[in-house]
Amino acid sequence: MTKPEERHKQLDLCIPYVFGRLNPGNRKQFEAHLATGCVICTKELARFNEATALLPLTLRQEQPHPKVKDRLIARLSSGKRVSEQEKKREVRGRGHEEKRTPVTPALAPTTQPQRLWFSYATAFLSIAIVAALALYTNDLISTVGEQEQRIIALRTELEQQQALLNILQAQQIEMVIMNGQEASPAGYGKILWDPLKKTAFFQVANLPAVPTDKEYQLWVIRKEEKIPSGVFAVRSEREGYFNVMNLDVATKSDFDAFAITLEPKGGSPQPTGAVYLLGTTAIN
Repeated sequence: MTKPEERHKQLDLCIPYVFGRLNPGNRKQFEAHLATGCVICTKELARFNEATALLPLTLRQEQPHPKVKDRLIARLSSGKRVSEQEKKREVRGRGHEEKRTPVTPALAPTTQPQRLWFSYATAFLSIAIVAALALYTNDLISTVGEQEQRIIALRTELEQQQALLNILQAQQIEMVIMNGQEASPAGYGKILWDPLKKTAFFQVANLPAVPTDKEYQLWVIRKEEKIPSGVFAVRSEREGYFNVMNLDVATKSDFDAFAITLEPKGGSPQPTGAVYLLGTTAIN
């Protein structure tokens, strides 16, 4: 049975299905959905199939050109004369003649009945076509928007991977491992940086997701000085966080440790929250 939140999505596929706009994969899935006996989609398909069946009635009937009519009558008359000559020869052979009365073919009436339902059908079809075009256009716009977002995400990921590759290819690399503290025993992280270009790859995992009014803040600890070095948020403990950033430190001898604390959104000039991760240069 289709879940309530899926009904609208399946219903939107009815019009593209009727007009043959679904790709083979989506069409197969939609037909499998219909096979489950969805009453809503079945009724919607019946309504649009009935509408498309009336489409020929909206076509304008035209009289043929007089020359076309003349050519058709000439062909019929030619065949008729051949038939009459054969019959006359048969009559002469039997020694008697029969009088024949020419039959003039009746012309079918060409008047078009004016019916009220015809106007209703035309109006309904116009609305259905406009609705189909609107749904198709919205689907294209949505698809293009999703593709643009995907392209932006892939471009950002590619830039970060290239930046990480540049760090790994540096002539000198420094690294500090950060371990979980009392506020987050299972948490861990690492900072890998190029001391010459001052660029770093920063990664953490198993940190609790932060509320909307909080952010984690990275600190560089140099003796008694605590230098703020960026804020970040973790929306899911499973996803963690990583980033390539500028880091104004040289070798390990220039500072004592890295620390991560939980601070108000936007960060603080000095640490105010509990320490979640800590990595000292003495043990790395």
